[in-house]
Amino acid sequence: MFLCHFTLAQVVSEEKPSSKNKFIGLGIGMAFPKTDLAPSYQKPSFNAAASFHFNKNKRLNISLWLNVGEVVSENREVIFLDQSEFQINDYASTSYQSLHAEPTLHIFKKEKWGLYIAQGFGFFRYETYDENNQKLADQLNSRAPGETVSNFTVILPSSLGGYYFLPNKFGLHGRVSIWNTQTDYLDNISSFGNPDNNDNIINLQLSIIKQF
Repeated sequence: MFLCHFTLAQVVSEEKPSSKNKFIGLGIGMAFPKTDLAPSYQKPSFNAAASFHFNKNKRLNISLWLNVGEVVSENREVIFLDQSEFQINDYASTSYQSLHAEPTLHIFKKEKWGLYIAQGFGFFRYETYDENNQKLADQLNSRAPGETVSNFTVILPSSLGGYYFLPNKFGLHGRVSIWNTQTDYLDNISSFGNPDNNDNIINLQLSIIKQF
């Protein structure tokens, strides 16, 4: 009888799901902008990230991400229009903060590791400066007449990521994301460049994570 009770208790214990179904992360990344001044993804810049992950379910979960950083766009050889009328910038330094939530769909998920894809929605605040550290939004002659800019937009980040936990519940989390910013003004240029395409950022991220 004692053996039966012991065996049953062992089975129940093995079937009980782990209570450690969340984890947090702190990391650094490299952001590659694509703008009118930088038409291909280039000039990587560092950023920092914090994340919180609900990871209870086998397939579909959700994560929250906060990113802070800067991207630089530059093209000293660009020629737009007669610069006697417009002072169009050939350099832009864009600082940003973003916050987004993303459902994550696991392709593989094991006890210690997982591989997932994610599609997020969030908000992106940014400010763009010239090489003298002056705000380009205030320089009306750097854009077409009547063209105004906002320092706030939406992002729709698409990501592929994976993580691995050590026995002490710490681990590593890596991912690549394309942020799909819904603005054409990361470099302050739209009508004088290619107004049909939004600017964008590819981000490579590596985080230290802790399960709890």
